[in-house]
Amino acid sequence: MHKAQRLIQLIMLVNERKQFTIQEMADECGVSRRTMMRDLMELGELGVPFYSQAGPGGGYRVLREKVLPPISFTEHEAIALFFACQSLHNYKSLPFKNEVATALHKFYHYLSSDLKQKIERMQQRLVFWIPPHEMDVPFLKELLEAALDQRVVTIIYEAASRRERMIHPLGLYTMNGLWYCQAYCFLAEDYRVFRVDRVKDFSDEADQSKRLNTDEEHIQTWIMRMDESDTLELEVDLTPEGVRRCRSDLWLTQGVEIHEDGSGKIRTKMSTSYISWAVHFFLGLGLEANVKRPQVVREQIQHKLKELTIQYEH
Repeated sequence: MHKAQRLIQLIMLVNERKQFTIQEMADECGVSRRTMMRDLMELGELGVPFYSQAGPGGGYRVLREKVLPPISFTEHEAIALFFACQSLHNYKSLPFKNEVATALHKFYHYLSSDLKQKIERMQQRLVFWIPPHEMDVPFLKELLEAALDQRVVTIIYEAASRRERMIHPLGLYTMNGLWYCQAYCFLAEDYRVFRVDRVKDFSDEADQSKRLNTDEEHIQTWIMRMDESDTLELEVDLTPEGVRRCRSDLWLTQGVEIHEDGSGKIRTKMSTSYISWAVHFFLGLGLEANVKRPQVVREQIQHKLKELTIQYEH
């Protein structure tokens, strides 16, 4: 086996285990102990994160961060990966923002000059745009780690009021540039979706005996899913301008029916947690939208209009 192939194999073996000895690696690679010591020294110089530990139970231990072996990409695969990273550019917060930047820098550095020029030309003609938001999301990484470890945590959540909540995060997703956390809320005794930018404080000090006994399959059924027992029928008449504006919304566009004259109607289901959003959204459309159902949204719009009338009479 050539040395380069042996080093690649060694990286893969090192990544598979937390601890190993020189003799174990020498036996697996079919080389002498002296050769293995030289190979490990070279891997260390290349940045593979492990360290030696003396004593009876000693050997080498691998740090938490691991290094992948070299991987070959086709031209189209390289372009796809580059723009996948670029598509995250407008997010002010990411659970792994620094890692994305360093990975993209390393990846771009080793591309051929021809491929770099091609990517630069494509950057001028292909943009993955999401609405940039200035809201801070300080606990995004912590919530993701809690979801991965299936830990119960305590948060201070600010919506209509600021309240302390104990939640069991199930997972995170992003939509229209905002981050959301699907979780079981022990205060509401039900599953809820939390805007992550509204989480104002975070603590791991929570009663772990309350952890949900959920497997991965059960968790995945909750992510990005609407609880059918907690939905309302949404029906809205739209002018042509109302159709145009509603079709700009990722969620609403799926429920818009367009008539021959350009006007339209929305018929879809909405979660009760969307009531406040629906009131403000359709109120903002003015005469371009007429909410027929649900009644609770109609009543709240009427109430808001009365409050606005009083405000602007003075």
